[in-house]
Amino acid sequence: MITYIIMKTMPSSKHCKSSRELRRALKGALAMARDRGYVMSGDNPLLTPPPRDCKTFFRSFPAHFDVTDRLGQQVVRFEFWKKPLSQLPGREGEVIAQRVRRAARSTGVPLTRVRLVLLVPHYTHQQERRERRALKGLGGHLEVFTHQFFSRANELPASPPCELLADRVLVERYQDVYGHVGDLPKVNADNFWCRYLGAALRRHSAPQSGGQGGMRSMQWWCPPAAPL
Repeated sequence: MITYIIMKTMPSSKHCKSSRELRRALKGALAMARDRGYVMSGDNPLLTPPPRDCKTFFRSFPAHFDVTDRLGQQVVRFEFWKKPLSQLPGREGEVIAQRVRRAARSTGVPLTRVRLVLLVPHYTHQQERRERRALKGLGGHLEVFTHQFFSRANELPASPPCELLADRVLVERYQDVYGHVGDLPKVNADNFWCRYLGAALRRHSAPQSGGQGGMRSMQWWCPPAAPL
């Protein structure tokens, strides 16, 4: 699948000097890609590799780089803008769908294999929901962040204190030790670690260590009002 990550910043001219905020956002996005286990260089020659030079990367907007998931089945595009979500080009509710279509064409993969993570100076949950609804019919995926989100990401330890358990076998093994996942503590959608690691409904995160004897505890992320 292709994951498309769009990062937005404040309105600007085409040529722009990279600000401290943008540099921190880029550093945080690269750290997120690493911590999620994304592959920085895949076999697809159409993918735009992660930047080595921040100055060149922000020469014009939108700026982007591509990675893939561990199996190379999804492409994740990180795209940076200098405008809020409400000011991006396109009709309301179809802005992200247009970006994902464009990403699929440029990387030569189906829409269902594209994930867009959007980084912007500002957005509202209502705007995000509208864009998600429009994208849902295409089978693409969307994540939205502000640049400021990565101010915290840049202060993280070398590796995050928890990991994402997306594999059913791993979850079943943990259940043998810790009990049914339904009895685990619930965390809501705005939890920093859930968002940073890309948790979704019925995916689980487990701290790497903690408690007596280095035992691990687990958390189940579930959006508000969603059934267990």
